[in-house]
Amino acid sequence: MTREVADRLLESLRPTRHLLTRTLADIPIGGPEYRQVDRVVQEIDGLAKILIGDETHYYRESHHLAQGTDPERGDR
Repeated sequence: MTREVADRLLESLRPTRHLLTRTLADIPIGGPEYRQVDRVVQEIDGLAKILIGDETHYYRESHHLAQGTDPERGDR
């Protein structure tokens, strides 16, 4: 798989992963729904590791968005 295809795939999963992680905050910890949603998030992160070698691909952007910065614009 080319890097371009991998990037497009990971970008298409971004909103799904975001919704799943937000959902984790609203459901009982340890319940079957929680475990399954958490597993899907982990699988998306695992796919990022396989495709681009970085399982923290989504963490960095989430961190910057929470702080109101954009590393691609040069914000810190």
